[in-house]
Amino acid sequence: MMRKRKKKTGKRLARLLLIVLVAAMVSPFHLGNGYLRSNDFATVQVARKDNVWTIASRYTAKSEDVDELVEAIIEVNGLPADGSLRAGQSLRVPILKDRLPKLAEK
Repeated sequence: MMRKRKKKTGKRLARLLLIVLVAAMVSPFHLGNGYLRSNDFATVQVARKDNVWTIASRYTAKSEDVDELVEAIIEVNGLPADGSLRAGQSLRVPILKDRLPKLAEK
């Protein structure tokens, strides 16, 4: 009886350790990317010559943020790793209000 209990406890501990390790390996990659934590989205229809980078550059104030937004657009929309798009496709673009480009006043 005691051996069975130890065996079950060992398996549970091993599963828990595996889950913690996987979470620790995946989480740090996205902690710094605020776009992946955003709850605000713009919806964009992909035009004929659009790509993920050009779309991302329209929604960021700093050029340094473009790479993070590209990553987020790909992940949020379940796109292939290369970010390939087709004209007419609808995309959700995560928005961080403090990083939006300032619009020129008319």
